[in-house]
Amino acid sequence: MPFPKNFIFGTATSAGQIEGAAREDGRTPSIWDIFAETPGKTFGGETPAVACDSYHRFFDRDLPSLKALGVDSYRLSISWSRVMPEGVGPLNPKGVDYYRRVFEALLENDIIPNVTLYHWDLPQVLEEKGGWRNRDSIEWFGEYADKMFTAYGDIVPMWSTVNEPIATYVGYAHGGFAPGHTNEAWGNQARHNILVAHGKGVEAFRAHNLKSQIGVVIDIWKRHALTNFPEDIALMIDQDERNWKFYCDPILAGRYSDYILEHLEKEGTLMEMHPHDFELTSQPLDYFGLNVYNRVPVTVNQQAQMDFSQGGNFLNNRTEYYPKAVYDAIHLLHDLYDIKIPIYVTENGTYFEGTEPVAADGMVHDDDRIRYVSGFLEWLEKAIDEGFDVRGYYLWSLMDNFEWSAASNFKFGIATTDFATGETKWKKSAYFYRDFIKKMKA
Repeated sequence: MPFPKNFIFGTATSAGQIEGAAREDGRTPSIWDIFAETPGKTFGGETPAVACDSYHRFFDRDLPSLKALGVDSYRLSISWSRVMPEGVGPLNPKGVDYYRRVFEALLENDIIPNVTLYHWDLPQVLEEKGGWRNRDSIEWFGEYADKMFTAYGDIVPMWSTVNEPIATYVGYAHGGFAPGHTNEAWGNQARHNILVAHGKGVEAFRAHNLKSQIGVVIDIWKRHALTNFPEDIALMIDQDERNWKFYCDPILAGRYSDYILEHLEKEGTLMEMHPHDFELTSQPLDYFGLNVYNRVPVTVNQQAQMDFSQGGNFLNNRTEYYPKAVYDAIHLLHDLYDIKIPIYVTENGTYFEGTEPVAADGMVHDDDRIRYVSGFLEWLEKAIDEGFDVRGYYLWSLMDNFEWSAASNFKFGIATTDFATGETKWKKSAYFYRDFIKKMKA
């Protein structure tokens, strides 16, 4: 059975990864601008100062590409520091005008803008006040969200509050992402605060009585024990609890699990929580945004892990090919949380590490990416056939971009990007996706 006629096919990007123009037209630095400028933090010392230069090239390069693909929707984010240079307070008219022109141009071309308020790029001026570990961040985000709903509530049909809040934990606890701190207690406080801030954003959205929809975007990387040994089962449970469940539980169940509360208290890293926090985290949503890329096999036995990696079904980037991950995640959301709202797959894709080879015909023949996307779409279709309410799929990403710490070394795009000239060119996967959408709409 094919996808439903009203099913949304789209592609996705984020402001910090594609826009560039980092210090133009009133924009102030984000935590990623500052982090990337710190030696040793990104591949080759690259920064997002220019990235794909979409701030200058959206209308004459990105929009025509989206139209040619035939997508129904484009998922993108707002750069907080472009519209509110001080993080709070006055808006920047040039920044506000830029996004309105982008959203209007998408709508004029029958492409639904699906807009994320926060995709990892906190204004640096707010980080200097403690960033997400400061409880004031809840109010900062609430003000920002309220002003964006005022500015664009009339033209944006789909909103999400935050994208993958686990990145905030990584940035404060493990140092691999901006702002680069390595303090477990800070990481837990920061990720709690951003979940409450998400709820503050939803609260602001409801106050505007908009006709549009709002959701949140969580990435689910389900852990799978490689053996049935008790140690592996325990490791699987622990990693699930500390990863996707940490975010899904407060949003979909209105509380943290006893497991996570007991373990963090024992470890001395339990966050400060206020009585009404979970009324905010569990605000009713219109949809759930699911980012799904793979599963994570775990074992305490390093030899078993090595044997698995040698004998499994792998892509050329050495990651496992496991397209059933999307089906598993959708089942998980229903089985564990009895989710009643529609699900959109808001990100799914795979990367090539290094420079993708160009064939004699001048094209990148990214057959692994086509295989990957095809497999996920097949399992997604199976979930829909079984009656699960899944309404959209967004392929990550429209083009090769600034892939955070991996910078230009990890290429997720269905189009190449020449970072020197700003030119993009479709890979074989772009033609595949265009033709797949066309077939589904026939």
